[in-house]
Amino acid sequence: MGLIARIKAVWYALLNQSVTEMEDKHVIALAETRLQQATERLKEARQGLINYQALVLKVQQQVDGDRSRITSLTGQIKHHLSAAQEESAGQLALELARVKADLASNEEQLSQHQENYENNLLKMKAALKDIETSKKELQKKKAALQMEKALAEVSEAAGALNTKFDVSSDIGSILGRVDDQIHKARARSKVASDLGDQNVEQLKARMEADRAEAKELLDQFKIEQGLVEPSTTPTEKTVGPEKQAAPEGEGS
Repeated sequence: MGLIARIKAVWYALLNQSVTEMEDKHVIALAETRLQQATERLKEARQGLINYQALVLKVQQQVDGDRSRITSLTGQIKHHLSAAQEESAGQLALELARVKADLASNEEQLSQHQENYENNLLKMKAALKDIETSKKELQKKKAALQMEKALAEVSEAAGALNTKFDVSSDIGSILGRVDDQIHKARARSKVASDLGDQNVEQLKARMEADRAEAKELLDQFKIEQGLVEPSTTPTEKTVGPEKQAAPEGEGS
């Protein structure tokens, strides 16, 4: 084998392998295309069968015409014989024989054509049924293939997931950490709330003490300035240094 022939052989082998791989990859599309092509050929065959049936009907018309002509000629011959017109009857008898020969030939053709038509019609019906059956089967297989591919992808994804980490332990650990953060956030909120309440109580107590001290200092100022008479009832001082009480009898 020459070099060019060997190169061609290798090229055809690679091309055939490539085409086969493409067909395997797009097998559903290939099947749909083949079915579409078969349907188109069936349509063409149907049109051819219609044309053939038209020819059959034409032969049928010729047969019907021959039979009608034979009936007419037979009546004419009898009429001429009854009228003793032998020569005219003889001419009609020749024509009758020719028409009968044509009828026999046309009937034979009609029978053959009709049988061919019925056989081709039967084949077309069977082919149409096979195509419809194949279409339904292809749709089932197409759906099954899609489901299997989807299941394979899910299985592969699940397998890859299990190889990376264990769902029960890793996801549980992550969720536990989320719970820890939630508890910490709640604790911060609780502490802030408690501290806020304590500060408020302290501020309220301080404000009450300031108001009491201010009132006491103001009352003392009024007495010192003679604005009011000192109260005969001793008052307990809450602010300022306490004065020591004078001993009894001193200054009397």
